[in-house]
Amino acid sequence: MSSKKHKVSQPRKMKLVVEKNVQIPMRDGTLLYADIFRPNFKDKVPVLFNTSVYQKDKVWSPPADLEEKANPYMCWETVNPLWWCPRGYACVRVDSRGAGRSPGKSEPSSYQEALDTYDAIEWVAKQPWCSGSVGMSGISYHASSQWRAANMQPPSLKCIMPWEGRADQYRDQAYHGGIFALGFIGNWWLTHTAHHLLGKPRSYNPDAFHNDMMWNYMRNDLDSQYWRSNSAQWDKIKVPVYSVGNWGGFSMHLRGNTEGFMNAASKHKKLRIHTGSHFHPYHSEEGRNDQLRWFDYWLKGIDTGIMKDPPVKLEIRTGGSKKPYPFRYENEWPLKRTKWTKMYLNIERQPTEKEELLEGTLVKTPPRNAAKAIYSGSGS
Repeated sequence: MSSKKHKVSQPRKMKLVVEKNVQIPMRDGTLLYADIFRPNFKDKVPVLFNTSVYQKDKVWSPPADLEEKANPYMCWETVNPLWWCPRGYACVRVDSRGAGRSPGKSEPSSYQEALDTYDAIEWVAKQPWCSGSVGMSGISYHASSQWRAANMQPPSLKCIMPWEGRADQYRDQAYHGGIFALGFIGNWWLTHTAHHLLGKPRSYNPDAFHNDMMWNYMRNDLDSQYWRSNSAQWDKIKVPVYSVGNWGGFSMHLRGNTEGFMNAASKHKKLRIHTGSHFHPYHSEEGRNDQLRWFDYWLKGIDTGIMKDPPVKLEIRTGGSKKPYPFRYENEWPLKRTKWTKMYLNIERQPTEKEELLEGTLVKTPPRNAAKAIYSGSGS
């Protein structure tokens, strides 16, 4: 990877303006609550926008080895205001309808949430301190919400950077291969219901996260319009996209990011795939530099050189190290020089409770004898 220095926004001295529980009106009269972090600059600034059910007031305490250090404004899977605001950005976090401080019926990852995101983006863009340009950044849920927002094409949304985010709610999240992902979905729903209903959050929004999500997910066990309306619609996504995946996120997120790069209707698309944990690369200096180059270009009009780089940036694991591996640039995805090899599963024994025991091997030629292995889908 080139070590060339690029022109990007530099931090300036500032006083952080923090506005808590700002009311944002929706088209149906509902009020959503947001926290706004912005520099006290005289000039107007663009916005990095987030919407989720993860509670904007829930402070995240990161591990000690994170390159961005803990502070009272850190929130799970979102940008750090203490790093972005000095560089001339406002950070806006909105509690989704029926979650956190926002009243209403909770509908995680839904079409309704996309409509609300549209309204919130357009409201923020009209604030006197905002330049009128809004971008979206964030991991996982905060990435998935970007695909749905982009479906709606809000005029003030100038670019998105979905970082490790599922796009197809049916295939990427709820029904992998047609099998209900009860292990993840059940744990996720119960955990966040508890976060909303146990302890202090109940005092300010006792009906938060009240939904029949598990019933709806299992009731709609076949792919249908229910899932299509809640998923990325590639022909409608025309905003510039920097899609960011993780080789280790294949079970839920990686497919969404590669599909987004290949299929979104946007004329301006980039793809990055890295290694590491679900959040360390996002908060690394290297990762933030990519984010800053992207948002400076599309939200501030600064020529950071990012659109001159080849469209695909890959971190290739070679083994033997816990440190980041070098990135390399490519011109397309999938790579044209890929050599596809057809493999066959040679079943040697039935599955056992001992995970270290192999049930079979992958071979390049069809096995002589037909065989099958049966697995329970209940724990998937």
